[in-house]
Amino acid sequence: MTKFTLGSNSQGSKQMQRPSDNWKQIRRSALERAERNVIHPLLPIYYLFLGASVIYLAGFVHLSLFDIGPELGLLGACLVLVFAAVCALIPILFGAVLTLHFANTKLRMLTNE
Repeated sequence: MTKFTLGSNSQGSKQMQRPSDNWKQIRRSALERAERNVIHPLLPIYYLFLGASVIYLAGFVHLSLFDIGPELGLLGACLVLVFAAVCALIPILFGAVLTLHFANTKLRMLTNE
């Protein structure tokens, strides 16, 4: 998005003027600072989502291939609870990762203008 200012030419009609180099530098530095202050601290969410996805997939494979049986031991109960917690966490993290990705893409696009 480019900021234009109104000015008048020699005939008196108003037309858009190009943004100055100073304006472009200030805008670029503000967008880069926003990316450093907002996007970079939230990047561990990607790794958290990746870890949760791996645990979810491992739990799915484990519960699909191996039968729990009638006797559920302490380890089996803990695994089921962990898999259930990760299963509930996946949609929340997916929304956060998707929002972070689109915000990062938008900031990079605006910075590269």
